[in-house]
Amino acid sequence: MSIRIMSMVWDAYPSGGSDLLALLALADWSDDEGRCWPSMSSIATKTRLSRSQAQRVVHGLIGAGFLEVIGNEEGGKPGATRQYQINLRALTGRTDATPTGRTHATGSADATGRTHAQDGSHPCGETGRTHATQTISEPSRTVSEPMSIDIGGAQAKPAHIPDCPHQQIIDLYHQALPTGTRVRVWNGTRVKHLQARWREDAKRQDIEWWRRFFAYCAQSEFLTGQTQPANGRDPFVVSLDWLVSPQNFAKCIEGKYHRSAA
Repeated sequence: MSIRIMSMVWDAYPSGGSDLLALLALADWSDDEGRCWPSMSSIATKTRLSRSQAQRVVHGLIGAGFLEVIGNEEGGKPGATRQYQINLRALTGRTDATPTGRTHATGSADATGRTHAQDGSHPCGETGRTHATQTISEPSRTVSEPMSIDIGGAQAKPAHIPDCPHQQIIDLYHQALPTGTRVRVWNGTRVKHLQARWREDAKRQDIEWWRRFFAYCAQSEFLTGQTQPANGRDPFVVSLDWLVSPQNFAKCIEGKYHRSAA
């Protein structure tokens, strides 16, 4: 996983919904150059779309110039997958961010219109996600570590605590966790819990902290409903009020919900 590429997608991709989710999924697989080669079935599973929907979303990203096919346009030999390049220049608008690899594949009709490419195994493991999660305060750490210790209330507080920007935080939650329960009503205990999380630590009195927190949550298979529950129960669906309740918030920061199943 490249935290650098994921940060670029979060900061610069202009759309949302399935397009954003798919590009984030590709960034989660990519190296620091923006290259990755997941199968279409893996993309569909990660984004929780059907395979045909995932194909349409990926082809849309290619057509919009945010993604390129740089190898195995037809899927290659059995067991091979397409090789993708996230277009860093499209995300940054910089001429010095030219993606590496086969730059002549950008405008190829084969790279945008084909839906019959073979899918096979991903040569880089797509399971064992204990290394795929960023931390909030130190994004360069590996995901096997929980977020850095966050001791609420033990830090010096500023003379004036800014008001909690509830709507901005709700918007960030919707962007980062589109599969979670959407906020329709925000009052009572919900308001008090979020305000308490905001006020109890000076680091959290920054909207960027919350952006990173939700991005961290979005990389948990449990919090995004990808963990299969026992006894035929429905998958867990996260909600913002659940995340900001005192106990759940602490468990998220400690990395409890980012542990891979044995």
